[in-house]
Amino acid sequence: MQANDYATKASTSFVLPDICLRIREMLDDHNSDAEDIADLVSLDPSLAAKLLKLANSPLFRFRSQVDNIAKAVNILGGEALYNLVMAETAKDAFQHFSNDNMDLNRFWKQSLYTGLIAKHIAKLLRVRGSERFFLLGLLHNLAELVVTKESPEKALLCLPSETGIAPWALQQKVLGFTYAQCSSQILQMWQLPVQISLPLADIHHEDKALKNKEIAILYCAARLGYGLAFDLGNELMASLSTDILKSAAISDEILQDAVKFSQQEIGKMMTIFNSGAPK
Repeated sequence: MQANDYATKASTSFVLPDICLRIREMLDDHNSDAEDIADLVSLDPSLAAKLLKLANSPLFRFRSQVDNIAKAVNILGGEALYNLVMAETAKDAFQHFSNDNMDLNRFWKQSLYTGLIAKHIAKLLRVRGSERFFLLGLLHNLAELVVTKESPEKALLCLPSETGIAPWALQQKVLGFTYAQCSSQILQMWQLPVQISLPLADIHHEDKALKNKEIAILYCAARLGYGLAFDLGNELMASLSTDILKSAAISDEILQDAVKFSQQEIGKMMTIFNSGAPK
């Protein structure tokens, strides 16, 4: 099976909730405003409650409590709220594709670590719309669930080994593509905005990371998130290209701060996403 085959199975097996599409349509419609979006989300009390929990999570750290959706839209903006809706939807997708062949606790930790680190680095570098990077990190390895469900024997060969080969290199060798590339295709089939779907295809491409700051941020976050999830300790920084760090102005201090932030907040985020506490 090719990446497109797995993406097709995923996109037909799990359909995005209607509210995701409707919010996207509102954001792209200049006649809609923040109040319209708030009214739509408020029609689903369960979703509204979950989004408020995320809005008050370590992702944003507002000085005052965000206690209603209208306030959340006004403070966060429509795009940020859309990203939170997609993050909540990602939880449902992860649960849909979970299976007995998968260490779901490790998968969640890797995804959340990557999202937290990506957002924090983007925020420290003052990249506009930094909350989008949390969603990118959260979703970058979605295809691992799909491949594990459809082809467990191949997924097993892509797990870390004593050979020292990077997991994304193993994925390329075994599957002919990386999980991130396949995840990108899934998101494209779900018709997510290109600024969310396309960057994932290149996060393990060093040449692209050298030329694009956003790719560089995701490149670093994916490697650090993987290292934290697998408890690699002192090896965390070893897989990062110094040329990429220099080109994106990502200092050691920024990396260390992002790692520290993610380690402090991973327990809270695991609880918010109902995945249990990290081991």
